[in-house]
Amino acid sequence: MVNGCEIRLTGMSRSGNHAIINWIWRQAEGRKCLLNCAEGGTNPFASCRPLDDGRPWRVNYGDFDIAAERRGRFSAKDLLVHSYEDTFLARVYNGAFESQHDALVGPTRRRVDVLVLRDPFNLFASRRALAASPVTPRAALRVWKQHAREFLGERGYLRHDRLTISYNRWVCDRAYRAGLAARLGLGFSDSGIDAVTACAGGSSFDGLAYDGDAGRMRVFDRWRHFLDDAEYWALFDEATVALARRIFGAATPTLAWVAWRRGERPLPN
Repeated sequence: MVNGCEIRLTGMSRSGNHAIINWIWRQAEGRKCLLNCAEGGTNPFASCRPLDDGRPWRVNYGDFDIAAERRGRFSAKDLLVHSYEDTFLARVYNGAFESQHDALVGPTRRRVDVLVLRDPFNLFASRRALAASPVTPRAALRVWKQHAREFLGERGYLRHDRLTISYNRWVCDRAYRAGLAARLGLGFSDSGIDAVTACAGGSSFDGLAYDGDAGRMRVFDRWRHFLDDAEYWALFDEATVALARRIFGAATPTLAWVAWRRGERPLPN
């Protein structure tokens, strides 16, 4: 085996992917390698994209040679993470990659497929604030709905040890994070939970201002910046609202505002 544990992680940009990956990295021990935001169905060593330091990978050991890895001369790793963003799941979880897996990333003892999901209202508020995505909001919403249905178990794209992560719960529930660490076979220190990663400038609203104190960021109130933005609210169709209610709970403040805008309830306090 080349890789002890391999995590293939998918989520929407601004879903907290980098925060969660950094948290996993900080819990994990041994030789670690991250390939950032690769293209589905390709060699992630070749298609990964730059992090904040300009390199598309991160390692914690000295004998890493990206050119050799791309040619199939792999270094031993206790943890390999390759991540994917803003993509339909079939592009990542497909037979073409599976048939070439060992040649592309090396034989692995344990493979885990992870899907990260954030509630759509705060997610699309963060995306709207950043305004830098090549994916249109309508296309991104189609991707989010597919991810939500996979999260609910209504699709079957995640092929290996399947793990879904609610970013909303991950942010505020220490016991939930401990359970995730256990599922991933990691020792739990909760190190990194207060970090803000510098990739793509950090938070869409706060940048790196809360690095080291991320718990103070109002990540559940991003939608409030767009209360009077009709174009923002028009994005959320019935299917999106229904999925959000099922996954994140009907009592969330955002859903109360959605109900008000639709004339279903009085104006929330």
